Amino acid sequence: MRVATATMLANAFFFAIAECLPYLPRETASYSSKLLSKRGLPGAVYICTDPNFRGDCGWVAPSQECRIAGTGLQAPESIGPDPGGFCVLYADAACKGNQIATLRFPGIGSGVPAFSAIRCLGVQQEATKTANRLSNTAQALKGVTQDDPRLAGGVGSMSRKRIKAQMERMEQDGFSEGLIGLRPGEYY
Repeated sequence: MRVATATMLANAFFFAIAECLPYLPRETASYSSKLLSKRGLPGAVYICTDPNFRGDCGWVAPSQECRIAGTGLQAPESIGPDPGGFCVLYADAACKGNQIATLRFPGIGSGVPAFSAIRCLGVQQEATKTANRLSNTAQALKGVTQDDPRLAGGVGSMSRKRIKAQMERMEQDGFSEGLIGLRPGEYY
């Protein structure tokens, strides 16, 4: 009898709570799942205040906007554009005139040259349209579509694809010999 009473009270409590919750029609509940799709932001850039992508870091969306670089402790020490985009570093804070460097994936982990402003452009089509509007277009696009040897074994690199089978064997045996690069400076 006590169990039945406790069960009835629990059910009444949960039904009362359910009544207080806002009503969400079935169509609305499934509507959000219709909007789900694969997302990504090709051409975004990862910027950090310390070398080797450490310190305070954040992602910046690709944009045609000119962004003024941080100064002092907030100055970028590592800049890494995502695949499909590139960043142009400018001496002038308005992104005009002298272009210091053009960075593309995977970017530069240390030794970032002194610059005043940065413009990071998105996917190749958008980057090409915008770069055509920039001065020194040839310099801005130099090497954007070429493979980048600096990736040195990172996911998606050509060197990683060449040793994929060997990496799979290493993963299956639990890295019994440790995780050592086949070549200096190569990481898995």
